[in-house]
Amino acid sequence: MEYYFMEANEAVALEFWKELSAYLIKIRKNPPHHHVDESGLRRCNLKKFPYHILFIDRVNCVRVQVVRHHSRRSAYGTRRKRY
Repeated sequence: MEYYFMEANEAVALEFWKELSAYLIKIRKNPPHHHVDESGLRRCNLKKFPYHILFIDRVNCVRVQVVRHHSRRSAYGTRRKRY
């Protein structure tokens, strides 16, 4: 959000937060709906912004590993401990 506040404006930053929040709710409601990517984590792509969410689907919860840009630092967040 800080990037969008600095490079665009508050409205864009809030729109990013709104979309991210909506997708986090979708993930929580139906984790298996999202595909497993090459890292072994489930992936959910945002539509309006070039970001995706990588997460682990556990029995009683969903653990978000990272929210990252589609084309920057492709391994970022994939080597974290998977609790």
